[in-house]
Amino acid sequence: MFADSIAIIALSLIIGLPPLIFLLIGVRHGYFDHVDEASRSIFEENELRYHRPWESQSQMQSRLDHHGPLLSNPTTEWERWL
Repeated sequence: MFADSIAIIALSLIIGLPPLIFLLIGVRHGYFDHVDEASRSIFEENELRYHRPWESQSQMQSRLDHHGPLLSNPTTEWERWL
């Protein structure tokens, strides 16, 4: 039983240490300093102008001030690519 425990601990370290090291290197080099800006990078410019029914009135007004008037939402997923 003791030999199995050592094998499991060794495998856990071999599998778990590289991601932890890469995470710490990323934190040290500042890759996670601007997470708020990176979270917006997946949106296209027009997607910020679509109507969002879950927003409050103040959130919608803030978005209108920053990005312009609302566009009508595409009825199908592929419509915006045509």
